[in-house]
Amino acid sequence: MFSPGKFVSSCIYKAVGDKVVIPFDGASLPAYNELKWTHNQTRVYYKKGSQIKNSELNIDQHGSLVLENVQKDKSGEYRGITYDADGSLIKETVQQLCVQEPVPEPTVLVECVEKGVNLTCSAVNDKSMVVSWMKNSMKANVTRAVLYVNSSELKSGDNFSCTVSNKISQTSAKEVEPVCSDTGLDLWSILVVLTGGGILMLFIICLVCVCRGCRQNKRKAEGEEQHQPVSFMPDYIYQPDDQQKLPSTFGYL
Repeated sequence: MFSPGKFVSSCIYKAVGDKVVIPFDGASLPAYNELKWTHNQTRVYYKKGSQIKNSELNIDQHGSLVLENVQKDKSGEYRGITYDADGSLIKETVQQLCVQEPVPEPTVLVECVEKGVNLTCSAVNDKSMVVSWMKNSMKANVTRAVLYVNSSELKSGDNFSCTVSNKISQTSAKEVEPVCSDTGLDLWSILVVLTGGGILMLFIICLVCVCRGCRQNKRKAEGEEQHQPVSFMPDYIYQPDDQQKLPSTFGYL
């Protein structure tokens, strides 16, 4: 026989696809009793005597609710109530079901930042997931998805890994060995330096080209002056008409 009263239990954690039995905690259910199960206040099973009026889900001989291939939408509160033939309450049980996906395998992403490195455990996308970090196979006291390591604490050969877990599964990432320069320059600073260096090199190349062009033009001009022909003709050539312009002292007027 059932003991009267209400039984409330903590959450039952199950993985997607599992078979779940939500217990009613009693002996075999008498055939004349009335039994009702609800999921989040929606009736999913009802039986009175030998008549089953609602059988969205199944029960076993003890009145426990059976769910096959459970999915996340089946999470929530399940309430089972049984009455005797006179309608008096015999037993009530309330059970929480929490269905979770198995956690995926995480990856540690490395980002070199100023004066250190950020390590991100990439698979953390659910509040139910718990993160832990390992440094050189020793557990670190950090539970955040992003771990910052100062460059002064980072030694050559140090390796890191993160572990992600929930109530039904746990998996770890492959170890990584972060390698960052000691200059403390971030990506944008490096890009600015490279861009400035490129502009300076372009200016120097243009300046060299201009100087070479000037020298070539000067040499060409000097070569043309050296090869000019020399004229031996007098600057003035006597013409016959010029007799009219001779002075009168010659007496030929």
